[in-house]
Amino acid sequence: DGDAEKAWRSVCVVPAIVAFGSGVMVYFISDDAPKGNYKELQAHGQMAEVSAAASFRSGACNFNTWLLFIQYACCFGVELTMNNAAALYFKDEFGQTTESAA
Repeated sequence: DGDAEKAWRSVCVVPAIVAFGSGVMVYFISDDAPKGNYKELQAHGQMAEVSAAASFRSGACNFNTWLLFIQYACCFGVELTMNNAAALYFKDEFGQTTESAA
């Protein structure tokens, strides 16, 4: 019983190590953009500096941003509804406790 309880935890370790290693590798090896790193582009005058507020304003005023926001809000609402409905179904049909059904 103890080994089975620990097994699922140990299965998560290898993907976590691979994901962490991949993240570190991407951080140190990859470029910020297709044309290069931001600091190098700004130093050579190929990219203008933009303040965080101006960047946020540009994104907040973009129509596509609001469409994606609405789509995500609807999607998340459906996810919450389905999670609750599934928990009630498992509780009623299989006699599970509320904790195990959720």
